[in-house]
Amino acid sequence: MRTLPSVMPISQPVPRASRVLQAFRALLLCALLSSSVWLAPLVAADPAATPVASDRFADVVPDALPRAEAAASALSDIRLRVALDPAASTIGGEMQVIWRNPAREPLSEVWFRLFPNAGYYGEGNLAVDALTADGAPVAPEFALDETALRVPLPQAIAPGDSAEIGMTFTTTIPTDSTGSYGILTHDTRHGSWVLADWFPLLSVHEEGAGWALPPVTPFGDPTYAPSALYDVAIAAPAALAVIATGVPLAQETGDGITTRRFIAGPARDFVIVADDDLAPEGRDVAATEVTLWTAPDLDAAVRRQTLAIAADALRNFGDWFGPYPARSVDLVQVDPSGALGIAWSGLLFLDGPSLLETYGEQDPERLAAIVAHEMSHLWWGILVGGDSNAHGYIQEGLATVSSLLYIQKAYGSVAAARQLDAWVTGPALRLLNAGDAVVDIPAAEGQDEAVRANALYGKGSLGFLAIRQEIGPEAFNAALRDIASRYAWGEMTPDELRAAFERASGRGLAALWSRWFDEAAMTRAEIDSVVAAFNGGDG
Repeated sequence: MRTLPSVMPISQPVPRASRVLQAFRALLLCALLSSSVWLAPLVAADPAATPVASDRFADVVPDALPRAEAAASALSDIRLRVALDPAASTIGGEMQVIWRNPAREPLSEVWFRLFPNAGYYGEGNLAVDALTADGAPVAPEFALDETALRVPLPQAIAPGDSAEIGMTFTTTIPTDSTGSYGILTHDTRHGSWVLADWFPLLSVHEEGAGWALPPVTPFGDPTYAPSALYDVAIAAPAALAVIATGVPLAQETGDGITTRRFIAGPARDFVIVADDDLAPEGRDVAATEVTLWTAPDLDAAVRRQTLAIAADALRNFGDWFGPYPARSVDLVQVDPSGALGIAWSGLLFLDGPSLLETYGEQDPERLAAIVAHEMSHLWWGILVGGDSNAHGYIQEGLATVSSLLYIQKAYGSVAAARQLDAWVTGPALRLLNAGDAVVDIPAAEGQDEAVRANALYGKGSLGFLAIRQEIGPEAFNAALRDIASRYAWGEMTPDELRAAFERASGRGLAALWSRWFDEAAMTRAEIDSVVAAFNGGDG
């Protein structure tokens, strides 16, 4: 059973600004208040009511609408009205949450994560004010070095019922930050605002374990959030293009400020990239629009190639795992620190210098492997969630195997063998030479980052290929399609994933599962056997 950390009330004032900056903020706020995209507040007087506008599911493709509507009865609604202020390097405004109790028992508190307060963000900060629960003011309580916020509720909320939580917040965006791979930063080299984990994120409540509140670490994947429905209005200088999770529904410009309203979800996060010179190029895949945003000087052939890979991967993964349910996928060129790609709900970061400008021109197969890996995260980690801090091998292993299967189909077995060696066999052998390690361990301060990466991407991927070798490609694919449907917009545990493979194959896999993921006894012969089976073209 999870033990919640001790908490203490803390007052966090909004940072001061000069009169010029205050005037600019006022102009941004006026743009929001006067715009037609500022909607009436959500109302939750009747817990059984659906307190949202008719465009609640604007981000859902028609074929997925019945499933999304059914899932939404258990999901929260999140409404943000914010302004991006480049002069002050802040983004902030109002947040309103209709939180629905996902547990099987009454709950009297709700937890949020405030990742901009993590030490690795330097001057980054997320300050919360005017906190209310069901209309009553409540004192914010912070934990985990102010990266976790507890909201006490006036009364316990029964399972399935809702509470309304409101707050204002201001996030200070660090400059040229490399924290958590540079997912929250003002990149002054390229004039980009890269904003992930920028607002108070709902935490996941795990059945039988309580609120998931892992300590933040400088590596790993901090974002572990439940699916929700988002309605977000963003005011920003008109010169900035704003790319965000979901689909844009409205836009108004006045006095140099453009306000855009986005609808997203079900989604696990809401991510923004703002830039003054990114150029879009898109194409449709079934009912989903895929758009690639790159620097205008990126080679046109690389741009076309990258977009074609993304579209083809989305099409193939939809055939294998079930159609992607959202209307929009954006791939955005950024310059992350130490990562070639990072996937979010409907929005992917692609590294410019190393991935697009290097692999794109010199190694198209490796470019395809990375883009396909990130596209597959739209299923593994986003549609099907899970604790990527505690069980990171689930999402990364499934995404790596998915990308290899895509390379095998699109480029042939020889290309797939090369990518297997680069992304799986090589890391697994390095891990073996270092003495091996258990794959299924949580991220924690003080871990050897190289060992952890080799375990998750190398040995973890080999473990899933070993299961595929054991049960056969048809049963393996059937299990993946099963979990993509069974756990859509929900969370999945390792035991539930193993059970899916066992259902699809009719075989017990406990010993094989434990061998690869729970033990540190991998052998070279085991590695060679799995590699030979995959390279034999059994897919």
